[in-house]
Amino acid sequence: MSKQRAIITATKDPLGHMRAQIRLTPQWADVDADTLPWAEYQLPIGNTFVPCIVGDQVWVEFPYKDGSGKPDTRRPLITGAAQSAPGGVPSVAPEASGQGGGYQPPAVDGAPARPSLSPTTDFVSHRNNLLEIRSAGGGYEIANTASGSRIGMNESGDIYLLGPGNLVIDIGGDLTIKVGGKIVFKSGGPFNATASQFGFSQ
Repeated sequence: MSKQRAIITATKDPLGHMRAQIRLTPQWADVDADTLPWAEYQLPIGNTFVPCIVGDQVWVEFPYKDGSGKPDTRRPLITGAAQSAPGGVPSVAPEASGQGGGYQPPAVDGAPARPSLSPTTDFVSHRNNLLEIRSAGGGYEIANTASGSRIGMNESGDIYLLGPGNLVIDIGGDLTIKVGGKIVFKSGGPFNATASQFGFSQ
């Protein structure tokens, strides 16, 4: 059998084998959900696991044989995502296609520009509230779209670390910061510093 389009119907493998249940479309439209097979994933090298979610469209094939030597439809293999364009809008992140409403983070005064997006040429991944962008021009950003926290670097090399919550830096060794320009500290609350010894020089 050649590759077939399918939709993910469940992801909680009852045997704990990390498989996903699939329904071929449209061939298995009337098949009872309880009888649909569980498919293993074709994983990338390096022990990386990228799970599907219910409703994902995928490509599957049937590499195993049954007792009569025919493709075993009870042991499908998910080989990758299936692209579609329901209503004319591609089933990819809006940042990748340039269509639909992409993520718009809240403005931060003084923050560098985000990476410039170029639809159809950038690497974009958006799942589980994590948006990762690797722009064609060399920019990078990873954002938690639920909280608004972002880490990134634009095409000019400007780096930013932005977040509405707390930031903790815990280092077991020395910390050295070298700045070619000015340093500005702004705090909306008290400024506290603790050290065994302070030294300042000009």
